[in-house]
Amino acid sequence: MTALPTGRQFVLTWGIPRDFGGLTAALLQRSRLFDRRGDAPVHVLTCDDREDAAEVAAELTRRGALSERVRVTNLWDWLRENDLPGRRVRAADGFDPLPDSAVEEPTGGLTRRRIRVDANGTVQQIDHLRADGTLAVSDRRDVPRASGRRRRVVIACDPDGTPRAAWNGVREVYRSWLDHLTAGERSFLLVDSKAMARFAADYRRPHVVVLHIVHGSHLTDDGTAIRASRAEVFGRLGAFDAVVFCTERQARDARRHAGPLPLLAAVAHPVTIPPDVDVTSPRRGAVVVSRLAPIKRVEDAVDAVRLARRDHPGLTLDVYGDGPSRSLLEARAAADPAIRFRGFQPAAVSALATASVLLMTSRSEAFSMVVAEAMASGCLPIAYDVPYGPRELIDDGRTGWLVPAGDVAALADAVRHAADLDDATLTRMRRDAIARARLYDERAILARWARTLRRADRRHALRRRTWRFREVLRRRLRVR
Repeated sequence: MTALPTGRQFVLTWGIPRDFGGLTAALLQRSRLFDRRGDAPVHVLTCDDREDAAEVAAELTRRGALSERVRVTNLWDWLRENDLPGRRVRAADGFDPLPDSAVEEPTGGLTRRRIRVDANGTVQQIDHLRADGTLAVSDRRDVPRASGRRRRVVIACDPDGTPRAAWNGVREVYRSWLDHLTAGERSFLLVDSKAMARFAADYRRPHVVVLHIVHGSHLTDDGTAIRASRAEVFGRLGAFDAVVFCTERQARDARRHAGPLPLLAAVAHPVTIPPDVDVTSPRRGAVVVSRLAPIKRVEDAVDAVRLARRDHPGLTLDVYGDGPSRSLLEARAAADPAIRFRGFQPAAVSALATASVLLMTSRSEAFSMVVAEAMASGCLPIAYDVPYGPRELIDDGRTGWLVPAGDVAALADAVRHAADLDDATLTRMRRDAIARARLYDERAILARWARTLRRADRRHALRRRTWRFREVLRRRLRVR
């Protein structure tokens, strides 16, 4: 059995929303895998300052999305109950707690936060409260400088309201928190969100191996440039001990931009093959499992099914997911009873066991876990041929179909073609799809992760010697 290298396991991401998508699903799946096969529990760390982080973590536990030793801890909830070393609080830090009359956000019957915003609605200060109503942390973002510019100062307080410790900006809080949690012990820090990767590129500790996992395409839709949201991190990939992509193709493409020095690796998401998948019984209907946002282009799936229904009036489409585009999509479906919006459902993947085809219409992917899950359930994917993921997973015409990206007519044709196939052909294709998905089973993916973590650890050891050399050189220059 594959063993992960010895060390504590931490996962760093921005947050876990209630209606989470593929990134969070992959993160949690990997964490459960590491928990079962590793020698240390997995600690998932979130840093968003939403008021319901604790409730979401509890809900994940109830759903079974977290295994026994996988913990989720939010920074601000942790600070409500724990002390963290910081610098001395100064008068210039602008400590000024918000009054009871400030905007409050009650959650579960408790007021967790008070918020102050400016005339434009921009948050200027958040005071995080303990369960008993005392001030735990004041996060002020408009402290004046002598230059006239503003700065951010975070101040932790004792239960009696006395300011105890301060940090110049939230990244200093992140560093102190990670230092406290890792406690000088050998640790692996896997950074999943691009927001936290910007911070983690500068987090260097002798005992912490830092890996960044890229969950989406790094390219613009036309494939000619790095996305603006990823430009900062992709300009500094060498700052990480390893950068992990979901496909070999994306890792190769990233190499052209990053040069030869960074350690780039490819590890796909693990796929669980449901037991006793029925591939012989007739299946009807199409399904979409997706966050309902513009980048997912679910409107193309709606339009394609409506076109295909002209020849196959019994065809249905079930859409699982929620998001900002839902109302527009429902309007586009024009109350067609064959197109049903099911909302976000944690068990939506179970719909793949009875649907005939999955439609995947995103502008870009990194792996497209839902395509792999569909294949594992014998549900044949019809996917836009976008970077990255569908082409690596689908053997066109054998385990599913690839369609030119954005071509709704071709998408509708593929839906019609699937509906026209005889049962024997569909049964063979479903078996082939399941066989293809087995290439990404947990044992194979864990072996890749173990290999990648060991390579990152070796690179970290080499870089650590460089850091020591530079520190010695700096000290000698100061003496001179």
